[in-house]
Amino acid sequence: MSDEFIKIATSEINEEISAISSVLKSCKGDDDVYGNSKDLQSHTHKIKGLAPMMGQEELGSICSTLDAILKQINDGKKIAEIFDILNETLPHMENTMSSPDYDMRGISEKITNFSSSLK
Repeated sequence: MSDEFIKIATSEINEEISAISSVLKSCKGDDDVYGNSKDLQSHTHKIKGLAPMMGQEELGSICSTLDAILKQINDGKKIAEIFDILNETLPHMENTMSSPDYDMRGISEKITNFSSSLK
């Protein structure tokens, strides 16, 4: 990928992460996430597509899983602890964008396990 693409994609992903942060700051718990799930899902969806194209495969994978969970909420499923999971994930998303070598394995495993427990 060109340097220009990486620059633009990085900026866009950071904007999406910032938007997720803003939405989460307005939430107090799971019920508020349910009410904002479409907005949150639009941001995770964009990140899941862009991140792998710029070498951030783990971030893309995490957002893909979150995207699938948020789609279930959009369809009416109530998922306990989603507020906590999103708030726990957010700093890792921010850290991986500021430090490309940031290790996301721990949070990635936690999100995968959380998602698996929903089935």
